[in-house]
Amino acid sequence: MKLLQTIFVFDGMSHPEFFWLALVVVALLIVELMRRPAGTITISTADMAASLRRGTPDFIRHIPALLRAAGLLLLLAALAGPLHGYYVRKDRAGVIDIMLCLDTSGSMQQPDFFIGGKQYDRLYVAREAARKFVNSRRESDKSRYGVDRIGLILFSGLAWTKCPLTLDYDILEREIENASITPKHKDGTAIGSALGLAIRRLSRSEAKSKVVILLTDGINNRGELDPVTAARLANEYGIRVYTIGAGSTEEIVIRNGLFPMRTEAIDEKVLKQMADITGGKYYLASDTESLMKAYDEISAMETTEIDVNDYYEAREEFMPFLAVGACLLLASILSRRLWFEMVP
Repeated sequence: MKLLQTIFVFDGMSHPEFFWLALVVVALLIVELMRRPAGTITISTADMAASLRRGTPDFIRHIPALLRAAGLLLLLAALAGPLHGYYVRKDRAGVIDIMLCLDTSGSMQQPDFFIGGKQYDRLYVAREAARKFVNSRRESDKSRYGVDRIGLILFSGLAWTKCPLTLDYDILEREIENASITPKHKDGTAIGSALGLAIRRLSRSEAKSKVVILLTDGINNRGELDPVTAARLANEYGIRVYTIGAGSTEEIVIRNGLFPMRTEAIDEKVLKQMADITGGKYYLASDTESLMKAYDEISAMETTEIDVNDYYEAREEFMPFLAVGACLLLASILSRRLWFEMVP
């Protein structure tokens, strides 16, 4: 019994009820081993019966039955749906859906942020801050998945979904790393459009809390949807908006060869208004430290409680059991026909 329970692990099978069928197979095997071969007769001369055996061990005649039973057990194991590589995950209670909106306009290539004394552009540091935020919400340090669903929207002159809401943080992190500056012909800053797209993604969510974290370094100068109007719409759907102004509150002139380019200052008034309308908060991130701190504070405020109940995710591994079981049944038939056929 303990051996069968080890083979047919209830938590490792998608159909553990096949365990009881395995008991039937074992019972049939016992009957098979105990019964006398078909076509045999009882004789009174023991010496003659002993000579007929010619020194062959008695257990050999049971080989077809053993092969047949082993094959049936493996086929039952295949039908039970063996699972491999499963891991414990917690049921989600008070789950949060989060959309990250990241500005990829041309002004985000301004190299005015520093990490370890080395100069980096705004987009690079914004990507690092977003990745740190995602990693902080993983189930564990080595886990691929998180508790809360997080998605990614990029925007410049228009907005598009780079990664839908997902629990697979490895995929999300890869999309964050691949975010790059938008080509000049699509340049601009469509803050309202980005928030509008995030609202559409979150509007059908059944999560307890819905959050947008929008990072930009400029003012809304593209798109048909006004940022404040979008914020009011977000408030109607119960979506809280956190805004981050990455860069400077003053205009900066960038030298690009012979042609200087003037970058627009952060529109703090609009970003603050967007956050206030939805019950969120505005952060000014003029350096790397303040940008990282903004994401850390948002992550601390938007926490999720976890239930103690467990469930499992795994891939099915029925094919080896099916293949070996079929081979054993075939071996049972061939061995009986070739070597153990009963002579009447």
